[in-house]
Amino acid sequence: MEVLKQPELGQSILTLRQKKKITQEELVEICNINVRTLQRIEAGEVTPRDYTIRIILDALDYNFEQVESSILKKSAIKNLQMGWIAGIVYFVFGIFEIVVDYERFEEGLPYYFPLLYTTVKIIVTISFIFFMLGFFEVGKSYKSSLLKITAFLMMGSFIVIELYDIISVFEDISADEFLLIKGSEAVIFGGVELIFGIALFRLNSNLGSVPKLAGIFEIIAGVFFITFILAFLGLVVLIPATILEIILLYKAYDILNKGDQEII
Repeated sequence: MEVLKQPELGQSILTLRQKKKITQEELVEICNINVRTLQRIEAGEVTPRDYTIRIILDALDYNFEQVESSILKKSAIKNLQMGWIAGIVYFVFGIFEIVVDYERFEEGLPYYFPLLYTTVKIIVTISFIFFMLGFFEVGKSYKSSLLKITAFLMMGSFIVIELYDIISVFEDISADEFLLIKGSEAVIFGGVELIFGIALFRLNSNLGSVPKLAGIFEIIAGVFFITFILAFLGLVVLIPATILEIILLYKAYDILNKGDQEII
């Protein structure tokens, strides 16, 4: 029942009514409710009582379960679409992130460099969060608890790492100290990434070989990060891994979206 909330509920009722070619006046006469009430429900201004929802849906030859399923599916489609788009943003700005991380200890940097550095880090962090939320949605759709858990672990560890980087750019630390911290971060993140790769590899889905290939690259990247010394190789392996993961989310979105043609 908690899925049937505004504004999704009102939009679903409006779509159903229009699909049935029933006017508001005709529907309120069938349901014995006020036309203004129906207008406000469809506009998403009020959430009706369960009894009222049931009467309206019965009049439109639908039930709670069908509408709940429709709303959940539309939400999943939206999250997956946002996920693969965010993945592209993360991939592009991730390259800039590597550049600014390398440049931060160079001599003669412009005064606005800390602001630029912070901006890049924030964009990368936000896009990564939505990227991982896409995998959480894949985990929900294909009933993979491990993928859902590791997606949140990836988000949490990434946020902590990026937050430290932002804070440290305003502090007086040496390049050696920064590299040591980054190495420690790589070891921690590598462990989470290893589990994330396993979750992708074990994903039972209709997405073809993409999850397994992405999982293999993630596992390899995670192992490289854990070694600390070979962490730079992990960054290289992450390039095909990220590309495959963007493709994975797009395929999941496309499959779900095409299957949505018969849904309200």
